[in-house]
Amino acid sequence: MKFTPEKYAIPDAPMQPFIDTGEIWDFLNKTISTPVKVKEVVEKSLAKSRLNLEEVAILINATDPGSVQLIKEGAKELKKKIYGNRIVLFAPLYVGNKCSNNCAYCGFKASNRDAVRKTLSDKELVKEIEVLEDNGQKRLILVYGEHAQYSPEFIAQTVKIAYSVKKGNGEIRRVNINAAPLDIEGFRTVKEAGIGTYQVFQETYHREAYKT
Repeated sequence: MKFTPEKYAIPDAPMQPFIDTGEIWDFLNKTISTPVKVKEVVEKSLAKSRLNLEEVAILINATDPGSVQLIKEGAKELKKKIYGNRIVLFAPLYVGNKCSNNCAYCGFKASNRDAVRKTLSDKELVKEIEVLEDNGQKRLILVYGEHAQYSPEFIAQTVKIAYSVKKGNGEIRRVNINAAPLDIEGFRTVKEAGIGTYQVFQETYHREAYKT
């Protein structure tokens, strides 16, 4: 099989499937993993080059103990290259828990009638950030439910507020966000606000598993 990356250069079309499950299964079922191939893929990873589906399948299908150990060592080395010998902590700050989605695992889900829905005002957000700064926090992740009120503009505004709060010697140096998927313009909007990492959860991209 040959991986064709151009097929994944998809238009910005909300709610349109783009993952070829059959192609992924073909790679998983037909790709033969050998120590030589594993070594080549690990070396490519260490060069910080993106892997294609076939190369990922080579790593997943590795069963030889030496190959598995090489993958582990490569992962450890790559992590050290990117992050160094450090652990970075950040504090979660829940901006709002309104949600129109119904993810089975999440307490924010729309069907949870016991949830008390709350969205912080600008003043409340500032107060929460000041408390975190008093405790020495310098990195946050702002958390939002999936709701029309939490638009890219709303998210960007809360990010700007977080960066603007400075109490004593405290300040927030990095604001990450956990929110629903956005369209391209939405991502541009929050990027311009200076976000750090954009975190979004998806239980699985495998439709049959998702249905369960």
